[in-house]
Amino acid sequence: MEIHHQQQTGSNGTIIGKSRLGSIRMGRYIVYVIMAAIAVGISIYFYAPKPVDKAANRNMSLFLQNKISDIDLKLKNGDSDTDLATRLSWHKSNAALYDEAKANTDKNIGKQTEAMKKKMMQVQRRDFPELRTAYVESKKEALNEQHVSIGLAGEHQEVLTFEGKMFEPKQVQEDFMKNIYGIVNDLRFKKVVYKWSDAPDGRHNYEIRSKGDTEI
Repeated sequence: MEIHHQQQTGSNGTIIGKSRLGSIRMGRYIVYVIMAAIAVGISIYFYAPKPVDKAANRNMSLFLQNKISDIDLKLKNGDSDTDLATRLSWHKSNAALYDEAKANTDKNIGKQTEAMKKKMMQVQRRDFPELRTAYVESKKEALNEQHVSIGLAGEHQEVLTFEGKMFEPKQVQEDFMKNIYGIVNDLRFKKVVYKWSDAPDGRHNYEIRSKGDTEI
């Protein structure tokens, strides 16, 4: 009687013994276990609650309270004696603190952040028209020497106007816009108008996609 032993072959036709086959299967099993462990570890890292940094929250709470008090003081006493650059920088620092605080998940921080937001909207609504007016006043003398008049229009002084014959060439308007765009955007002007004559086609408007006065 002949006894035939069946042997398994690999994908490349090589004969694989039972002991070798068992080792391969065990190796695959170990790889699967390791991969599963890694997947679980990643899930725990990303989805498990992160430990609360109480010291950082206390510091943030203190910063917010100080800023709220600072804004209250500005709302009460005004700030017209401070120079334009300093006032604008103050508003930017408020916005930076707000952006950092609103990402915090602590409930008390959240309440303070909302309180600060309301105060910021109040002071911004008051200040930005004043800042735009201050900007125009600061440029009048220098522009007069170039035979250019600068002014304001709009219910909230949100339209900046320039008048002078020099603005007739389109390239002059575009070069001028490049020079002033940063400050015009920061001060939240909505439109810049160049006028060079009283003719129907003697003016050109540039719309500015800036934030609204109460937008943070």
